[in-house]
Amino acid sequence: MIMGELPGDGELRLGTLTLPEGRRVASSSTGKPVAWVTVQPVREVGRLWSAAQDMHQQTGLVPVALVEPATELFYQPSDLAALEHLRAADVLADLWEDVEEEEVDRYWLEQRAPFGRRFPGLAAGVQERATHVQLSEVLDSLKPAHLGLVPATRPADVLPLVGWFATDAFDNALPFAAVLRSWEDRFGARLLRIGPSAEIQVLVERPPRTEEQAQALAAEHFAFCDEWHIGDQGLTTVSEITSAVIGASTWCLWWD
Repeated sequence: MIMGELPGDGELRLGTLTLPEGRRVASSSTGKPVAWVTVQPVREVGRLWSAAQDMHQQTGLVPVALVEPATELFYQPSDLAALEHLRAADVLADLWEDVEEEEVDRYWLEQRAPFGRRFPGLAAGVQERATHVQLSEVLDSLKPAHLGLVPATRPADVLPLVGWFATDAFDNALPFAAVLRSWEDRFGARLLRIGPSAEIQVLVERPPRTEEQAQALAAEHFAFCDEWHIGDQGLTTVSEITSAVIGASTWCLWWD
C-alpha cells in the first residue's frame, strides 16, 4: 500500500495490525472516497485507534472512531490550502466577541466570568504528559464504534478532509481544524472520536494542571462549542469548564 493512499475494500493489514473488513466511504457532496471505514463497529476501538495512530508516520493514515455510520457524517470536504490563513486565536476571538452591545447582560457576563467582553487570548501550552494509565483509561472506556482511516498529515485535518461540521457559525470545517491544530501543538490533543450527533472527542496527552492554565483554556472551549460534555452533563460556563479540564485526558465538545 502506498503511504497516504486509501486502502481497498476488505480486511486490512497494517504491519502487525489487522483490522476487520472495511470499505471506502465517499462524501455525499462529491462522491469521492474520503475514508476507509470498518463495515461493523469494532470492540476495543480505542486500542485499535492507538495502534493505528502509532503507525501514522508509516501509513499516512489518521484513525478516528465513528459512532454513527460514515455516510451520515461526511458531507463537503474543504481545501486545506485555505487553512493556512486561519489562526485559532482569531477564530475563537470572533466567536467570543460576536455579540451586539444590547445583548450583553448579567447572564452573558456570568457565563464568561472572570473574563469580560474581550477574548482573553490563547492559553499557554503544557509540557507535562498525562500518565499511560490515564490515557489508557480513556481508550478503554470507548464503546464499540466503527474505525475510520483518513489520509491526512495530522489528526486536526481530518474534519475538513471528510467534510464534517456541525454548526451554522461556520461555512465549513476549516475553523474546527484551525483550533484543533492549535490544541494539538499546545496540549497534544488529538481527534479521537466523531459523534454521536454533533460531538467530537479528543485525547489529551498534556492537559492543564493548574487552575490558571485551565481557566484560560476554558475560555477557548466556551467560545468554540455549545457545551462541554461530561457523560450526560453539559457544561456551559467558563467556571464549570475550568473545573472539568484540570488534568482531564479527554475533552468532549458538542454543538447544537
